[in-house]
Amino acid sequence: MSTPASTLAHRSVFAVPDAETLLDTVRGVSGAWLKKKFPRTTVQLGTGQHALDRSSLLLSQAAYDDHGAEYATRIQLREDKEEATWRTTVTAVRSTVGGTVSVDLECFPNSAQTFRASKPRIIRDLVAELEPRDGMSRLSVNALCVTRDRVHSLVDVLCDPERQMPAVVAARPVQRDPLWSERVASTMRQLAGDASTYLLWDLAAVDALRQAIGHEHRVGPGGMRTFLPLVDPAWAPDAARHRLMGPGRWTDPADQAWRGVARRVHALALEHPLPRQLSAVAFPDRVAEQHHQERRESMGRARLLTAVPTQRTGGHDEELRAEVALLNGLLEQADKELSELGWTAELAERTNASMQERLQVVIAERDNEIEDHLTTLDALQQARAEADRLRILLLRQGRPEEVAEAAESLPGVPLSFEELWERLGELEHLTVTADRRIAFGLDEHPMSRTWAAKSWTAMVSLDSYAAAAERGFNGSFYQFCLTPPAAAKPYPVKQVAMAESGPTMEQYGHERLFPAPDGERTEMQAHIKLAVRGQIAPRLYFLDEVKATRGGSAGRLVVGYIGPHLTTVMTN
Repeated sequence: MSTPASTLAHRSVFAVPDAETLLDTVRGVSGAWLKKKFPRTTVQLGTGQHALDRSSLLLSQAAYDDHGAEYATRIQLREDKEEATWRTTVTAVRSTVGGTVSVDLECFPNSAQTFRASKPRIIRDLVAELEPRDGMSRLSVNALCVTRDRVHSLVDVLCDPERQMPAVVAARPVQRDPLWSERVASTMRQLAGDASTYLLWDLAAVDALRQAIGHEHRVGPGGMRTFLPLVDPAWAPDAARHRLMGPGRWTDPADQAWRGVARRVHALALEHPLPRQLSAVAFPDRVAEQHHQERRESMGRARLLTAVPTQRTGGHDEELRAEVALLNGLLEQADKELSELGWTAELAERTNASMQERLQVVIAERDNEIEDHLTTLDALQQARAEADRLRILLLRQGRPEEVAEAAESLPGVPLSFEELWERLGELEHLTVTADRRIAFGLDEHPMSRTWAAKSWTAMVSLDSYAAAAERGFNGSFYQFCLTPPAAAKPYPVKQVAMAESGPTMEQYGHERLFPAPDGERTEMQAHIKLAVRGQIAPRLYFLDEVKATRGGSAGRLVVGYIGPHLTTVMTN
């Protein structure tokens, strides 16, 4: 199931403390960026509309306060290419307390094809020139080096209540690794303008951060953590909010999950609302005024020609030809303006439709999250009630030591799919052949912690079912969850489906072929719903081979897929 594509492909917004020269600097950086893109064209940044080539149009606007002083500028480049129309908009607004800059990249495809847009280079250029701030942190193009004596300042940045963007902290590995350095440097450049970036320089800095912020929030050698705003080092569960990617993911040439760090930060930037300083600015339509003035001048020349009497034979024809040429020019100009207005209106309509569609998706996702959390809360309450009863029974039997021992040894649930994969060895009766890259991709979603926890619960239930089958349970997994035997760990039966519909298998059965332990791909229809609704709605597909013999896997269950919802006949 795919998420509706937004016309807004990228957005970066950052604050600039010194606004005195902000507008001139933005125009200078924008001009240099445009000259690199159009080296054979003279770029004009004066107010108005300027054609850079046959398919590229530059719009420059300015806004003035009541005293006639310029306080805002907007530079918009529209490129009408064969595959899509691309529009890059740079807006800068200054005030007495500072300035704000935004860069938007929009994509309007000319077909059903979707595009993955690259971050505009101008963002890095602006960050390098303006040195913007996010609370106490400074945004930079490359990561800021943090040594042991600067760790306390980094902790202040991470815990700063004024910080609104992510702060990404990487720690150099113990042994130098060129691939790690290349990937981390690329990621940090991609984050310019969207996050503050820091690099723990050595083991002394790594240890100092662990001591200052706590073990749960640490960043180990070779790892990278994305700290969201409002870090709370005093509360251990808060660490799960701040995604940590271990060194193995950065140094494995076949693992591309490291690209997800920048994608996730960019997605957060798209969700961040525009500051009022930017959303409230209004630019006068100087282009319309410019076209109106040109039309008035042309009409004036045409009237002048018709008002002058013919002086000699043959002159009348010349004057008529000149008048016709002027009128044709007016018609061509009017046609061009109408075409431009129509195209601008269509882009605005597509932008509005995209925003409305995304709004409906966000509302639906939030509703689904609430419903999902209520279901999880209900299951949690039942589990707690059962645990309380068992605890009371043990205490009544005079066995308090067992109660204390059970409480101490209870393991928590994984808070990411990466952590889940590290704990697969705890599931003695499961064989997992699922592509971990697909599962790890779920970690980029805001609901990933919930999905990882539910995946673990589902796999623990499957492992419990396989163990029960070894002890003589003869029913299927569905029956196991419906009427669980003693000491079983069932999964909510409403979220278990043992088969797909016939029409779905006829049309999309090929999507349900997953690797078996012997390396061959085999059909798996039985699945567990990790989320009931939503655009991603993850599923866990498994093959029940507990009671069969295939490739030496008797007595085990095979989990062949953990990932986004696969295509069905009901897919919209």
